[in-house]
Amino acid sequence: MEQSKHRTDVLLSESFMYDGVIIALIISVANNIYDLGILDLANEFILILIIWYGIIEHFIRNSNVINFDIRYRLFFYSALLAGATLNTFIYKTYGISYIPIIITPMLITLLVDYEFGASAGLILSLSTAFHHHDFFMFLQLFPQVFISTFMLKNIKNRIQVAKAGFISGILGLIMVALQEPARHFYFSTRDYVIIFLNPLFSSIAVLGILPYIEITTRIYSNIGLSEITTLNHPLLKTLSLHAPGTYYHSLRVAELAEHAAESIGANSILVRACALYHDIGKVRNPEFFIENVRLPEENPHNMLSPDVSKSIIMKHVSDGIEIARKNRLPIQIELAIPQHHGTRVQKYFYVKAHEENPKVDINQYRYQGPKPKSKEMGILMLADIVEATSKSIKEPTIDNVKRIIEKTIIELFEENELDETGLTLSELKIIMDSFALSFENLTKHRIEYPTINEEIETTG
Repeated sequence: MEQSKHRTDVLLSESFMYDGVIIALIISVANNIYDLGILDLANEFILILIIWYGIIEHFIRNSNVINFDIRYRLFFYSALLAGATLNTFIYKTYGISYIPIIITPMLITLLVDYEFGASAGLILSLSTAFHHHDFFMFLQLFPQVFISTFMLKNIKNRIQVAKAGFISGILGLIMVALQEPARHFYFSTRDYVIIFLNPLFSSIAVLGILPYIEITTRIYSNIGLSEITTLNHPLLKTLSLHAPGTYYHSLRVAELAEHAAESIGANSILVRACALYHDIGKVRNPEFFIENVRLPEENPHNMLSPDVSKSIIMKHVSDGIEIARKNRLPIQIELAIPQHHGTRVQKYFYVKAHEENPKVDINQYRYQGPKPKSKEMGILMLADIVEATSKSIKEPTIDNVKRIIEKTIIELFEENELDETGLTLSELKIIMDSFALSFENLTKHRIEYPTINEEIETTG
């Protein structure tokens, strides 16, 4: 299995080995489309290649996000090329003050990652300045890119996009004012107004474009993910009606996972969204899942063979993926559905099958995976198992819960299920403490308020 995975990774890296060459060539041509110069084109091509293979390729190889799904990579490339073409057209038509330099980097930051957004801005601003032999242009454009992408690094709401545009506009004015003595030219009042308003309108454009990109690509920003975590979402309503036990399990997993993600600086919004929908596939056969069974004697698996029970339970993964695609849920959620089980074995049904047939193959009772690919997916797996296991504790004291949490983390670590998440031992310890604190807060009794007039309070 490890050899197969290694071969897949090698083939994947080889298939994208020359992407930088193609991107550099297209951007160079876009910059020179109005005044084609072979020497300028060659120089810009080399410059972009250096940036690509010196910076961006490093990010690509070390990023879980860009390798999460092929559409992330395709969006990054498409946005970068579209931005280069748009900037060239705007500059040639209206001038430098009108270049919407931050639109592409902001979109990439929101939908992919900060490193890729800042890198895209570096390529666009540097190649534009290099093409026009004006380094001062780079000093005006790139600071706006840097501050706007940095401010969106851990975005949680739309107002942060507007703030980023506002600060970027102020920074643009400052950079132009600082350059004037050295450049020996004069910007009119109109130019200063445009330089300030350009980032503001660019941020508005980003907010307007963002939902269409999310719906089309199913790559969601934190803003879009927050919007689908509302409990009145049609799918969550359906889950609460047809599989109430699964619904409340998902709420508890979301709470545990969100707090744990916040404690280690992971994306808590992504974790919460994935946790709420990770078991959405159970809505098709809710009565076969223990959290939806009222009494032990009503458990339908008592009448089924382990092999049949295993197949029914595993089917909630493929059902969940199908439901996610049909309802166009974010691709992050679709990929989280199989990852939250990883390649673990259904121990309960495997033990039953082994008792009937000692020669049974354990891999038949193993989830297909893949293993969790990020810290967020690792947290989701841990929260799911801890929440489900805690319900089986006869005496749910804090000490007993802590033992369950510790046992779960150790088991997953020893089973190598967390190998690809990037979670460190210190982060696992923090997650363990976060889970324990969440359970401790849950068990605290509500304060009993004093009764002033019992008759009035009970009737009114």
